[in-house]
Amino acid sequence: MPIILIFSFFLILFGISLFITPKKKKSTKHSYSIVIPCRNEEHALPTLLHSLENIDYPEELFEVILIDDESSDNTAQIIQKFCENRSNYEAVHIANKSEEYKGKKYALKKGIEKAQFENLLFTDADCIVPSNWIDSFNKFVLEDIGMVVGYSPEKGVSSFRRFSQIITADFYCATINLGVPFSNNGRNLYINKKAYERVEGFEKIKNFTCGEDKLLLNLIKGTQFKIIYNSDCKVYTHPQVNDHVNQQKRRYGQFSLSSPLYKVVSLFILLFFLYLPFHVIFNKDLLGLSIYYVSFLTFWICGLIKHREPFHVFDLLYILIYPYYLIYYSLLGMFSKWTWK
Repeated sequence: MPIILIFSFFLILFGISLFITPKKKKSTKHSYSIVIPCRNEEHALPTLLHSLENIDYPEELFEVILIDDESSDNTAQIIQKFCENRSNYEAVHIANKSEEYKGKKYALKKGIEKAQFENLLFTDADCIVPSNWIDSFNKFVLEDIGMVVGYSPEKGVSSFRRFSQIITADFYCATINLGVPFSNNGRNLYINKKAYERVEGFEKIKNFTCGEDKLLLNLIKGTQFKIIYNSDCKVYTHPQVNDHVNQQKRRYGQFSLSSPLYKVVSLFILLFFLYLPFHVIFNKDLLGLSIYYVSFLTFWICGLIKHREPFHVFDLLYILIYPYYLIYYSLLGMFSKWTWK
């Protein structure tokens, strides 16, 4: 019971922390460079480009840099044609990937080098940005803010996949608000160029195949720059239905990229959920199970309010299932191979 009470206390604490309001200022229109790496995205690009065209922001205050990351399809031609006759759009073509910079880090690096503004925004080629996307970051742009983590759910997915993405965003938000940032995603992300340069960009993390967004977060949180969370604007992405298992292994199996603190915390969480069913069954501790369940449900409802998402009745079941789904894919990702496109 004491272990369950401790775990439940932290769930309630996380739920309350979701409503910690980061420091904001009067919204002033700043200038932004939007950097988007694209690799074999010919089918997703039309939707992204259409959403970029609908951004409601003065054209002279933002630029879009689209990087073809050595694609083998028509990605390069599509972005090149789109950027023609658009003064604030630029296409960058990478013919030969760098052997030093793994994954998409080299494409991001080349895009950032082209950026003329200090405020950097990032999304992916399979995303849909809303018209108010840029404007939603203005109130967070301060000298001491190094990174702003945004919310990016998948569009049109199953109710369980929706649950897993919302709760992941909840943990991102809670840990950031408590001053111990855990992770983020590159689909809806702001980085202060000064913070990027302060940590020497991707130089220290160039050998990692993926996780450049999380690794940059780990580097920036070790500086004087702050990291905050922006739930005001959703950037939707298309689900990877043909590569789901590989994607989940890649997403949840990044244990080695975490800080020592989170490795210890992750081990505690693993042991707790392995212990919980045996404790409940052998001790018939329905009270302890109820306390845990209500605390998790409270955290979940706080997350729905924070991210302005509706409650689904199946969420009541997923609260019990999700921890073991997380453990399964975390272990699978750590001990089996996965690929990056």
